[in-house]
Amino acid sequence: MAEGAQMTDYNHAPEKFEGAEGTEGTASNDAGSSVPPSKSSEGPEGTISGLNAVYPMEQPPEEPPEPEITRPCSLNHLDWFTLNGVRRRPGLYWHGNTAPKGDSEPEPVDIWISSPLEAVAETRDEIGSGHGLMLRFWDSEGRRKEWAAPMHMLKGSGEELRGELLDNGARINPRAHRLLSEWLMEQYPSARVVAATRTGWNSDNTAFVLPGRTIGDNSYRFQSEHAAHDAYMQRGSVAGWRDTVGRFCQGNKLLIIAVSCALSAPLLKLAAQKPKGAIGLHLVGDSSKGKTTALQVAASVWGSPGYVMSWRGTSNGLEATAAARNDTLLPLDEISESNPREIGAVVYALGNGQGKQRARRTGGARESQSWRVALISSGERTLSAHMGEANQRAKAGQQARLLDIPATERRYGLFDDLHNQESPRAFADYLKQATGQNYGHTGPAFVTALLKDTRDLKRQYAELIEADEFTGKDGLESRAASTFALIAMAGELATDYGLTGWENGAALVAAIEAFSAWRKHRGPSKDENSQILAGVQEFIAKHGNARFESKEATEASQITRDRAGYYMDAPDGGERVYLFYSHGLREAAPGFDINRILAALDHAGWIVDRESGKKSKKVRIGNESLRLYWIRPDQGADE
Repeated sequence: MAEGAQMTDYNHAPEKFEGAEGTEGTASNDAGSSVPPSKSSEGPEGTISGLNAVYPMEQPPEEPPEPEITRPCSLNHLDWFTLNGVRRRPGLYWHGNTAPKGDSEPEPVDIWISSPLEAVAETRDEIGSGHGLMLRFWDSEGRRKEWAAPMHMLKGSGEELRGELLDNGARINPRAHRLLSEWLMEQYPSARVVAATRTGWNSDNTAFVLPGRTIGDNSYRFQSEHAAHDAYMQRGSVAGWRDTVGRFCQGNKLLIIAVSCALSAPLLKLAAQKPKGAIGLHLVGDSSKGKTTALQVAASVWGSPGYVMSWRGTSNGLEATAAARNDTLLPLDEISESNPREIGAVVYALGNGQGKQRARRTGGARESQSWRVALISSGERTLSAHMGEANQRAKAGQQARLLDIPATERRYGLFDDLHNQESPRAFADYLKQATGQNYGHTGPAFVTALLKDTRDLKRQYAELIEADEFTGKDGLESRAASTFALIAMAGELATDYGLTGWENGAALVAAIEAFSAWRKHRGPSKDENSQILAGVQEFIAKHGNARFESKEATEASQITRDRAGYYMDAPDGGERVYLFYSHGLREAAPGFDINRILAALDHAGWIVDRESGKKSKKVRIGNESLRLYWIRPDQGADE
């Protein structure tokens, strides 16, 4: 589908699902009729009422009526009609007159413009821009569709807009495209709706917008400038997913974590009060042990099996994908397919929830994309190991945004309980089949229940992150703890709403264990200070004799290539002091600027001499006076 459009398919009539008290939802009927329901849907004042859902192309009446036409005008005929004794198909027509010649009378001209098309509402975003028209039409198979079409697609010849209509089943007279553009520009329907240009919550959390449906305040409609939103598809039912997928996560703590992570996305704003940003988990372990299956189970909360994406792609492409998945799940499979030189910057961007600033063609800055997502990733290597392929060191901030979870060292790879399946492979195959039959309902049902929940979710989350089980020893651990607390909260709420089929407390126990596993896998403190110190120690161990020269060296000494500095041996046989050039320190701690490196060294007490007000000291070496950094590593420090 081209950029700038998203169609809504009303082919399937909604039916109630059986769930917990106080929850509502819909279930798709994949074998349903291609003819929409015959009753009009009524909404609150100011919202859009439904069309009379009778597919007009089928079984035309024997004697279609002849309408009264006041020429010149455009008319949208929703059913067959007769004109001058000729039966005409439904559609949008131009009814005009020819220019008179001499004394002759003008003759009527009737031009078919398109299949039936209605402009039922004007759209605009919450700040008064992003104007568009809500269009309704039938495709050639009788499916009634809605599209919030951005008005900017009418610029020029309007070819972009016509292409979207054609791609979604409308028919357009190629010789009358100017008449179509003129008709669209003349439409001022009385109904007004708010155009949501991304999925997720509106500004006051009263509506949650998805392609094809709005949960809550029905005066919002999806009007996207991003392509490929068709992943939010539905099949089966909420009860079907709970009974065939959710219940089989019970006893498998990493599957519970994966599903709870998928459900946590709407809580990023509602409970954690994040204006933008992300939480991220990275399932690490051996190949063919269940990691991709866990991602598919998580993805089934929001959409079809195609909802799982790959790390392969450009940073710009992943930014667009994250913006398209706002307030929902972003599953990315196989981190090794990403560029190791770019992955660090991509993780920062995804975690911060902010895209690159770009310029407009006419000057000035475009509004950059932003998002809130729950990211779940998989791979055989950690983020740090993958970045190491490009000789880059993962920073603490990057590792805090994508938490490594050992995933394949459990009883059966990623699984703990096979639920009577004969092997881990058979269990994985079952889950893949089950998630192909029931998907896309649980996430929207969770949001529906959240909108009805009168409890103070912000306070509940604040109390949860204060619990002893989610207490961190440093800033990075505290950030990770808040991620696992939000995941636990989402899983417990969904269980309370009757959506998962899990025992109460299962998500909380799984999140506490996952936090503990992450902390154990992380090892001793690896904040940015620790990374810098470890980098300097490693650099000295690797290059101490090759790239450092004695301060007392004579001119006859062997020339040192790529010199990083000098060294001084203590007269009492104590530890050697290394006199670093600034470029040597930058090389020892790549990715950090010199001030950040010096701050870490100073905090650790590794700067052993300096001038007043500085972190360096001048020293005469040969005929030169050099300003160097006097560093003595603590050999007892953790690497």
